[in-house]
Amino acid sequence: MADSLKNIYAQAVFELCCEQGTVKEAAEEMETVGAVFAVNEEFVKVLRSPLVTSDEKKQLLESVFGGRVSTTVFDFLCLVTDKDRAGFIPQICEEFKALYYKQQGILEVSVVTAMPISDRLAERLKAKLEAVLDKQVIMKQSVDKSLIGGIIVKYEGAELDSSVKGRLDRLKAQIDGIIA
Repeated sequence: MADSLKNIYAQAVFELCCEQGTVKEAAEEMETVGAVFAVNEEFVKVLRSPLVTSDEKKQLLESVFGGRVSTTVFDFLCLVTDKDRAGFIPQICEEFKALYYKQQGILEVSVVTAMPISDRLAERLKAKLEAVLDKQVIMKQSVDKSLIGGIIVKYEGAELDSSVKGRLDRLKAQIDGIIA
């Protein structure tokens, strides 16, 4: 149910923003909104509480987001809160981002290395990924020392593992297969 809810709400607000020509601005606002909701559990509890009136919830949303988001995004937040779906806002915002990225040809790629890579190498890697994937790449870098060396690239459910640890794990699996 959560998946269909996030899809329905995200698609509806996305289409509205496309019609209004405000999808880029809304994408930025929805990212901020999603982050606020994701890290403030108490905020969500208050918005879901039956003891808090609809007007009080709207005032609370106004105090947090008023003037910081567009009327469309604010009205969306009020609607979702009125429907007692405030707990789904982070997922809705993520789905909105996915719709926006798809429309714009943007791909978020996770790059994991054993050591931090230089800015120059990161730019070269990003350029290579953009050429191979034929999309604008947003590269998220992280470090995992257990990889020993090499790199892992993850995107859209795919994983390219050329780390030393990955190679050793594959070798171990082959040896275990022969021995068994």
